[in-house]
Amino acid sequence: MGKSSEFMIQFSGLKLGVHQFEFSVDNSFFEKLDYSPIKRGEVAVNLELEKKPALLTLNFKLDGWIGETCDRCAVDYHQKLNGEHQMFVKFGEEYDEPDDNLIILPHEAYELDVTQLVYEFIGLNVPLRKVPCEEDGDTSICDQETLKALESSDSEEEKENPLWAELNKIKDQLKD
Repeated sequence: MGKSSEFMIQFSGLKLGVHQFEFSVDNSFFEKLDYSPIKRGEVAVNLELEKKPALLTLNFKLDGWIGETCDRCAVDYHQKLNGEHQMFVKFGEEYDEPDDNLIILPHEAYELDVTQLVYEFIGLNVPLRKVPCEEDGDTSICDQETLKALESSDSEEEKENPLWAELNKIKDQLKD
């Protein structure tokens, strides 16, 4: 992704101390990222930048949602996102990322594009298993037809598949 002026922070003109920045992430943000599996969402990003003589501390707070698909019933839903992440920026000879929480910028750098950081932090807040009805105990959002089809296919498969019969025999022997 090219540099985005919306997510560009010019830190060279800032005084030492704490500075606040706010960013809005919407569908257009994800559309610009060809590689993004996330296609829609709304996330408010608050960034607190603390400028010190040789170090920048970036504290990100995320609050919003992204569009996801349930792993169980394939219904589309809004996955809530809330998170806090911290990055440090030091200055050196050339650009480097020696650590997950550290970026080294060249001494002559005067700005930082946080687009990729925002995208990565959003991704870190997406749960690996996406089954929203398990989180809140509400199965009303699930596609009931899909759930019924899954339940019936499981029971039919067990009855018709000879492998299940053999596995059940072994399971019964282990119980004894």
